[in-house]
Amino acid sequence: MSECLSCKSNSGEKRISPGVTIHNGKYWVVEHAYPSGLLGWIVIVLKRHSEKLHELSNEEWNELAEIQFKIINILHKHLNTYKEYTCCFATGEGFKHIHFHVIPISADYDEYYKGARAFHYLRESECEIIPAEKVKVFCEVIKSEFGNYYWEIQQ
Repeated sequence: MSECLSCKSNSGEKRISPGVTIHNGKYWVVEHAYPSGLLGWIVIVLKRHSEKLHELSNEEWNELAEIQFKIINILHKHLNTYKEYTCCFATGEGFKHIHFHVIPISADYDEYYKGARAFHYLRESECEIIPAEKVKVFCEVIKSEFGNYYWEIQQ
């Protein structure tokens, strides 16, 4: 696991985001992906090392659902999303550790990159990276709102 970049980020050894941790739950950590060409690209990372979804406990799934519900609604509010993607591949070199991506689809999103092509926004050489300072400010705002968010149906 010494080469697991998710474990290194969780321990603080080499974080994946320049911003503050948005949420540090019992089982999951919520961060902004970085570098990213898309503001609001969120990564929800399992705290313990596991590479298989079938190894997740009921409690881990329940907390994940609550986190996804909150973060998707907060992203919709702040980025005016018309759609959001969530996905888990956990197959990249150094990133086999279970983690979920929450990808905001708003007016700024290039439709050419719909679906699995969305990962273009994480390839530094192919996209314009959001400045670290902008990500830091965004994370502070989202963290504040996340902590004060209640399970309510948004109207």
